[in-house]
Amino acid sequence: APLLFGVGLVDAIPDAVILANADPTDEDGDGVRGRPHRLDDGRLGRFGWRAAVPDLTGVVRRSLSRHEGLTVPVQDGLSFGEAADGDDSPDPEVGADLIDDLVAFVRGLAPPARRPRTISALRGESSFADVGCGSCHRVLTLADGAPVYLYSDLLLHDVLPPGEVGVGEGNAHGRELRTPPLWGLSTSAPFMHDGRSPTIEDAIARHDGEAAASAAAFASLSTEARADVLAFLRSL
Repeated sequence: APLLFGVGLVDAIPDAVILANADPTDEDGDGVRGRPHRLDDGRLGRFGWRAAVPDLTGVVRRSLSRHEGLTVPVQDGLSFGEAADGDDSPDPEVGADLIDDLVAFVRGLAPPARRPRTISALRGESSFADVGCGSCHRVLTLADGAPVYLYSDLLLHDVLPPGEVGVGEGNAHGRELRTPPLWGLSTSAPFMHDGRSPTIEDAIARHDGEAAASAAAFASLSTEARADVLAFLRSL
């Protein structure tokens, strides 16, 4: 199940902050081509493995239908979730008031608490940036400039190995994934979009495409430096 802690802060990040990090044609030449997932209705996607959902209301509506099999009411401007399913229960099976209550609940969930940062973790934070991981796994800000330590740019990137293609969603193709936030990483194994990486090290090694250079740079670090990076990641 996707981590819900801190999603209220993610919902509050201004579009302009996300768009400021977009570089779909790699203008800066760093090999990273993050692009925003602009939905057909013009809104900016930010939730889900392919950033196909723009806000928390969409997350709740879609989850109720996809995961609970419940129908949701037709509401102006709200396009996620199923309005009818053909069973014997009257539609919608969930009312707008309950959806609003669920949105309010998840919006108030605090982000995962960080573990105390050791000297090793502090060194690892520096190495994490040096090898290029911070090009995608970023600290973003709210409208007032307050930092949001999710370590994601909320953009789409092609990071899958050759021959590995997922299922496209919205305007994201099958090889693109939204940069997954890293907060809560220490308690969220297994890793990656398919859950096939049992360890953080394995997840790093599977980074390809735009992230191949960073994965190789991590692998080339000394044993101590790699341990420092892992200590940093486990502190999130």
